[in-house]
Amino acid sequence: MRSLEKILPENRFISIANVSQLEELVSVTVPEENREQIQAVIERYPVRLSMHAVRQMQSSKAVARQYLPFAEELDEAGQADTWTGQFHRGILEQMYRNRLILLLNMTCPVYCRFCFRKQKAARHSPAPTTDEIKKAVTHIKNSPHIKEALLTGGDPFLNKTNLIYAIDELADIPHLQTLRIATRSVSYCPQLFYADNSAWRDYLKAKNAELRGSGKRMEIATHFVHPDEISPESLELISEWVNSGISVYVQTPFLKGCNDNFSELARLFRVLRTAGAEFHYLFMPCEPIQGSRLYWTPISQGLSAASYLRAHVSDRCFPKFCTSVPIGKIEWHTSGWAVEPDNKDENFFWIRTPYTFDYFKSFSPDAEQTNIVRVNAEGTLDVRYMGKIGDESLFSGSRLPRVHKQKFSDKTALKELQGAALADQRMPQSAVSTGSATLFRIHKTRAETDAGADIEAVKTNIAYLRQHERISDVVISSEKDSIELIDKISEFVKMLREIPHITAVRLRSLKFNYEPEIFTDFVIEQLGSLNKLTRVNPLRLEIETQFLHSDEFRLSHKNLTTALNNKGITVYNNTPLLSGVNDSPEEIVRIAYRCRQSGIEFHHLYVAGLPLQHLRNKSRPIEADEVIDIASHVRREGSGREIPKYIIRTELGEADFGLTSRLFDAEGETWIKVLPYNLSYYRDMDAGFSLPAGVKTDEDGRLMMPIEGILSDYHQRRKM
Repeated sequence: MRSLEKILPENRFISIANVSQLEELVSVTVPEENREQIQAVIERYPVRLSMHAVRQMQSSKAVARQYLPFAEELDEAGQADTWTGQFHRGILEQMYRNRLILLLNMTCPVYCRFCFRKQKAARHSPAPTTDEIKKAVTHIKNSPHIKEALLTGGDPFLNKTNLIYAIDELADIPHLQTLRIATRSVSYCPQLFYADNSAWRDYLKAKNAELRGSGKRMEIATHFVHPDEISPESLELISEWVNSGISVYVQTPFLKGCNDNFSELARLFRVLRTAGAEFHYLFMPCEPIQGSRLYWTPISQGLSAASYLRAHVSDRCFPKFCTSVPIGKIEWHTSGWAVEPDNKDENFFWIRTPYTFDYFKSFSPDAEQTNIVRVNAEGTLDVRYMGKIGDESLFSGSRLPRVHKQKFSDKTALKELQGAALADQRMPQSAVSTGSATLFRIHKTRAETDAGADIEAVKTNIAYLRQHERISDVVISSEKDSIELIDKISEFVKMLREIPHITAVRLRSLKFNYEPEIFTDFVIEQLGSLNKLTRVNPLRLEIETQFLHSDEFRLSHKNLTTALNNKGITVYNNTPLLSGVNDSPEEIVRIAYRCRQSGIEFHHLYVAGLPLQHLRNKSRPIEADEVIDIASHVRREGSGREIPKYIIRTELGEADFGLTSRLFDAEGETWIKVLPYNLSYYRDMDAGFSLPAGVKTDEDGRLMMPIEGILSDYHQRRKM
């Protein structure tokens, strides 16, 4: 790339008018028999490139495939508009009650060929006026249920006047908590943020500090598709923003011929994580917009990618597997699933969603039933979706009507569980032998170590970590709390810095919740010095904590999280689902919202398998259908950024409820089949590994074992 910068200098954007100009700019030759078609594509779907993208295209077919026009774009298959939208007025688009989109600009530095806004009319529309923005802001001011606004386009950074004006106007709305700014320029045009003495980069840092002062936050939403798009400049941008307290989250479309090679997708997420990025959605499949058929994949391939990634990347860079249907998004096998084929057209099938007509009418009174939706037996909406399933066994049918029981929180049990959690914060579970009583490993990428280990044990642990190059994350815990051993941990982290493949350290601290005062200013400075979000030899520091109930959140948690975020340190929460304590949809929505308010990432909602759940849920098991109710409620009522991953922890590692696991009844017990792992997976970590007693394999070698604390009624609508 450095050589190409000398051969192809400049950082301008170029709109392509004809085939000859395209050939000259990107050094391609269009065969004579294709020239007429490519010219027709250019006229129908505009082509625009940044010089940064042009340079990347010279060395990467995966990048070129995203931006070069192709004759197949003239294929009429697909839909002109894949989004119905329940509220679309002027520059406002709203599909959810608590958040909306503001379109501030209609052009981008580069036009992705798979973009769902690829229609020529939209790309040549004039930018909104400040009067139009003011009307949109007035609507938000008069809508106290709106908590988040997504500023997008086109790329909003191409219209300085509109973006700055919108941010300043929105900053004064008391009930608006988060401003999310969407841009793909971080990947295909990072120089945009460095122009004019890094004006945009520094503006965002300064504006975020200002917003923090009034209790608000700023987030950057960006897209990366393939690891070849990652540049030193893009990594530096992400790290600088995260170090200044701005969350940068990545959304990735799953594209045939671009990133449907699972190992390349894994590399993409691993590298971006080291810079400080968070991972939001993997959109699968690519939206079925006209002219994008070349990129379409079946649903089954995306679900296979989920199993691969669960086994091969850190849980902290595992995205949510999401599909955008015409009335909103669903996460696969929690808030939505494939119900059945459409018997009128083989190109469509029905997807269950968590949405209802009452939900849409709560913010869009004009919402009406259309021929693409139907009310199912449980009362939510199924939507007709254009795509290929790829595997007929994924059609799961409808759920029976649900009777929702009112649940009350057992405060006495909550106190007992809080005490049990604080008694010992370690999770001394290891699927394979590490040769150490203080080092545990249940995944290729992650190990957990006891901060209380003596010096000889530390040496043994360091030797093991150095030897096993696939380990990227080290979780540090102790019997009481890792922060109470911060000096000892600091020395250990310095040793980890000498191991190149260790790129993340995670400190488990339940006292972040219960005794946040132990995070003194001195401790925060110490933690900040351990966090190294750098392009070379990064070592990211994160704090893992646990909230059992929404009543546990206090203002001090928000203040502490802000202080840590300003050092580039992410705080994430893992909540175990506890029967009679927090197992209602309403309570999990409250926990998710409190996390979001405090700036804490809601990472995992553990459905089964944690020590507290062995104490509480063995005699009071959670019903699997209750998990679906919870996931549906959170998807519908919360922000997309509040949604956790729904996890079952087994003696051989973690799997996603529904997505990468199957529950079933056997021998009078609930069993789980884990899809990401097999015997060879563990023998790759430990050649002497043998399956624990009670663990079996199916005909495909997938592992099956009994699981406590959950009932498998879910399997009645899921095929084995």
